[in-house]
Amino acid sequence: MSASESLNFINLTNKVDYLQVLVSQNQTEKVLEFEPHWLRFNCQSDKSREPSTGERTITINNVPKDLKIKCAMIENDELIRIVWNELSNQSDSLIPIEFLLNNSPSLSDIDFNKHYLTSNKIFYFDYNSFFTSQIRNDDKIFDWLKSLAEYGLCIVKNVPTKENMLRNLVEMIAPLHRTIYGEMFDVRIDVNPLNLAFSASPLEFHNDLIYYESPPGIQFLHCLKFDESVVGGETLFVDGFQIAEKFRQQHPKLFDVLTKIPASFQKTHDYQGRKIFIQYSKPHIVVNHRQKIIGVNWAPANEGPLRNCTKEEIKAYYEAYLEFNKLVYDKSNITAIRLNPGEVVCFNNRRFIHSRNGFKQAKGSRHFQGCYLTMEEFKSEVLALEFKVNNRNNEQNDEINQAYDICRLKLWNVNVANNDYY
Repeated sequence: MSASESLNFINLTNKVDYLQVLVSQNQTEKVLEFEPHWLRFNCQSDKSREPSTGERTITINNVPKDLKIKCAMIENDELIRIVWNELSNQSDSLIPIEFLLNNSPSLSDIDFNKHYLTSNKIFYFDYNSFFTSQIRNDDKIFDWLKSLAEYGLCIVKNVPTKENMLRNLVEMIAPLHRTIYGEMFDVRIDVNPLNLAFSASPLEFHNDLIYYESPPGIQFLHCLKFDESVVGGETLFVDGFQIAEKFRQQHPKLFDVLTKIPASFQKTHDYQGRKIFIQYSKPHIVVNHRQKIIGVNWAPANEGPLRNCTKEEIKAYYEAYLEFNKLVYDKSNITAIRLNPGEVVCFNNRRFIHSRNGFKQAKGSRHFQGCYLTMEEFKSEVLALEFKVNNRNNEQNDEINQAYDICRLKLWNVNVANNDYY
């Protein structure tokens, strides 16, 4: 829900050093305050925006440090005109009331923070429903992507069990994310595996490719073959957001340690004639300036030694590390899935940490194909489809530019664990 849908504008008061706006929410009045520089740099008129692209054109050097509001008024019941004092190097600024409420920086006491949803059930979607007479069904695809964005985990069934069919599914969203392993990868037993995933061994819980500065956002695993004779091999999931919050409640001091001391993640090996040296350090739990969890980084198999830490920090780190790992493996937090051929499990690689039970395949076999999307491409397409569905019958508002208020889209504030500080 956007702020403008929940808040009712009442009036405004010029306090010279800031603009005060009175609003009501659920029959309770609240006061929002807007600092002059915030208002100036968010002016939506042609004086401050290039009309065709919507990009901001304000020259920063022309904006004085001591910015004062001379007066403010409402126009046409939908715009606020702010008139600046004589030393402000711009006569006035225009801001729509809807924009002001949607983007208010002083909504700390109103719950418009990024959110995510949880569920004890797995949501299934039918690949065949994504097309009607070979025509793409955007409504069904949007339902799928909306669920994936909000819950972080779902399954698409009835995907043909042919190699590279996964590409057809995922490219309905966006281009595949190319990594050091290419665009697509096979998960099956290899005689000399370059990665534990390409063996029958059990895997520890982890995020994939967490040693990247920006790891893959959404991961897809397509079950091509999983014979009934194969014992084990279930894919296991833990919601990193939920266990991090539990950890905060149960061990607040240890939680704080894992948000401050960076772990070292690395990948060094030979792959198809290339030598790979990737190393990146970051905390296991990432919080924003309001202490909201915005990322979880966990991959024990790809950890290097702690660096640039004192003896006391290292001791505190491992105390917190061992305790957090207990929560990861608490059975009450684990969802186990044995995929059937033709099913694709789709999950947020930044939010969910996953593992696999070891397996034995004396007669049959287990073969998955996988790929990734960047979180930026995924979330952009989610918002693009929301916009398209909302504006299907409104051709005049089909075009957007940099000035478009993204807060009009309900899914813009879904927390997809991409370290977005909002």
